[in-house]
Amino acid sequence: MIKRLLISVLVLLVALANNQSFAVEQANATKSTQQNEKETPTSYQGNDWTLTNLAGEKVQLSQFQGKPVILVFWATWCPYCKKLLPGIEALNVKYAKHGLTILAVNIKEDWQPKTYWRNHEYTFDALLEGDDVATSYGIFGTPGIIFIAPSGKVLKATNFSDPNHPSLEKFAQHFLKKN
Repeated sequence: MIKRLLISVLVLLVALANNQSFAVEQANATKSTQQNEKETPTSYQGNDWTLTNLAGEKVQLSQFQGKPVILVFWATWCPYCKKLLPGIEALNVKYAKHGLTILAVNIKEDWQPKTYWRNHEYTFDALLEGDDVATSYGIFGTPGIIFIAPSGKVLKATNFSDPNHPSLEKFAQHFLKKN
């Protein structure tokens, strides 16, 4: 009985510590964002790069300066990407008209991303041959997610496959609530 009680208390403490850590991370991101919003950005603060999209057009990250951006590193063969991308599409449908930019950066590819994209009818832009870009953010597997503030500052690099992960909605709502 005492062992169960101690284990329950320990689990509760770990859960509270994780929640506290996320709250501190969110508070720091908010403080950093508020400081960045007071400054007038004169140049892109993030890791600027140019890739080609599925239509053959050049896309430069800095062209989205002033907008919140989510980068999703994916591959056609990745089962976790297949789970995540429908949720990313739903987020795009909900927030693109309010200024959220989502870019799917294809990496480690061995098939045909253009065919895959067409078959799934995703409406956010997919960029090709992004392996060097992924490495520059410390992304070495799929799916990888990068959250970039409107100032161009990288707020978080992470990986998850949950299409309803709370970080997606929180990020969009935080930066778009002012619009």
